[in-house]
Amino acid sequence: MNFVKKSLKYPQVTVSVLVICFLAGLYSLLYMPRREDAKFQIRIAQVVAYYPGASSLQVEEQVTRKLEQYLFQHAEVRKEKTVSTSRDGAVIITVWLHDRVENVDIFWSKLNHELQVLKATALPPGVYGPVINFDFGDTEAMVIGIEMASPDYAQLREHAAKLEDALKTIPNVSKIKRIGEQKETIVIEADSVKLKQFDLSFATFMQVLPSQNAIGPTGDVKTADSRISLYSRGYYKTQTDIADQVVGTAKTGQVVRLRDVARVSREYQDPSSIITVNGKRTILLAVQMQEGCNIIQFGKDVDEKIAQTQKRLPSDVSLVLIVNQAKIVDKNVSQFLKEFVMAIIAVIVVIVLLLPFRVAAVAAMAIPMTVSITFAVMHAIGMELHQVSLSSLILVLGMVVDDAVVVADNYVTLLDAGVDRRTAAWRSATDLVVPILTATLTIIGAFLPLVLLTGMVKEFIIALPMTVTIALSSSFVVAMFLTPILCYTFIKKGLGGASMEETTRRQKLSVLSLMQMGYDRTIAWCMVHSGWTIAACLSTVLLALLLYQVVP
Repeated sequence: MNFVKKSLKYPQVTVSVLVICFLAGLYSLLYMPRREDAKFQIRIAQVVAYYPGASSLQVEEQVTRKLEQYLFQHAEVRKEKTVSTSRDGAVIITVWLHDRVENVDIFWSKLNHELQVLKATALPPGVYGPVINFDFGDTEAMVIGIEMASPDYAQLREHAAKLEDALKTIPNVSKIKRIGEQKETIVIEADSVKLKQFDLSFATFMQVLPSQNAIGPTGDVKTADSRISLYSRGYYKTQTDIADQVVGTAKTGQVVRLRDVARVSREYQDPSSIITVNGKRTILLAVQMQEGCNIIQFGKDVDEKIAQTQKRLPSDVSLVLIVNQAKIVDKNVSQFLKEFVMAIIAVIVVIVLLLPFRVAAVAAMAIPMTVSITFAVMHAIGMELHQVSLSSLILVLGMVVDDAVVVADNYVTLLDAGVDRRTAAWRSATDLVVPILTATLTIIGAFLPLVLLTGMVKEFIIALPMTVTIALSSSFVVAMFLTPILCYTFIKKGLGGASMEETTRRQKLSVLSLMQMGYDRTIAWCMVHSGWTIAACLSTVLLALLLYQVVP
């Protein structure tokens, strides 16, 4: 069955399918996931455990070897690259996974759970951990600062909680982390003179406080119809509750409370780090996005929640965007899209300058259709729009128009040979299906070795051969089905109808004719001097090998 002939017999069906593909491509361009760079998984994590008081040798014998023995039972772990470092009181094991592990997060979560079981059964008492740190690949989509004119970390924490609650309602939010939060602590300063006066010791009432603040089961009351649970209410809720705690009695029988012998105050712990924005102490919220989402739309959703939350905060509180990855990606992708459009225009201009207008117009119409189908297929198989995929489209842009040019040129040639328009339309593609398909597969084959790469490099660059394959395959389909219909519709006659004088005059003025004449003379010289031609071609291979050694 000749599919090209069938597509011309039922052009309404063919055009309808192609229009649907074009619209699907436009939809994909607007809504497909976007990011700045291609995603790749980091297959490295650290297993950390602490053994206070143990020497490095004790840590090695009692903790490190047991952890190594357990880790090496997993086929996903690369034994030859995993490294352990034991030192006084601690061990750090850098674990590498094989490239065949598809979802590393699932494996790390499973391993983290199993290590807790190992701690209870095989590791000595007093070991803290082991825990797994595998967040090296996490990137923050947005970092938001909560500023106050007179910073109070307790109030800042409340405002940060309000913003957190708003951001949690966004479906594409993955993680939210607070950075720079300072923890409060209750400080008790005993007066030694008063302690001696009431015959109390500091250790005595420090034993009373934790026992009074403990929460434990208090039983229940059973009735004929129900059972009512009882709960203790003695735990401290305020700073005053602690100050009012009875810690003993004096010799005179007087009840001694904590405030009688000590000063109770609420203070912030000594900070390990302080974050300031615009000279003010600040709490930051780091927001991460779910994988496979459109970060530009995600940024708009976050901006909307920030604006809503800002209205509910006091006037002296400001929400400031410190890092806005969505804006950066939007700028970079938009710049690539502008360059992409410029490349399309450049290719069309070159075609129009070198070919007759109608032939050039038919060939140029293949570009937007091919690009649209490419976007639609990329979106359908889960590919993202980023710098690698867009660069790949720019790379093959000059190639995707070749098939349409060849088909349109063959159509004109058939018309000049006296073939009727309908027959020339389906033969223009059918006669060349083998050479066009062979050329397409040859170019695709030039990029396929990139698929043989492994690890993070493959994950980063795999969009290049896939995009090239999709674009060139789409170009072949468009040349086989759309270009013949366009030729039949818009090109009514060939180029052989003009008089000999007019044809000669056009050839002299045509840039394409001058290029053709130059090529004819060059190829004729090469055929006569075939030995020199072959030697010159082989010398370029040697030159490439030489330059490979010296190019940085």
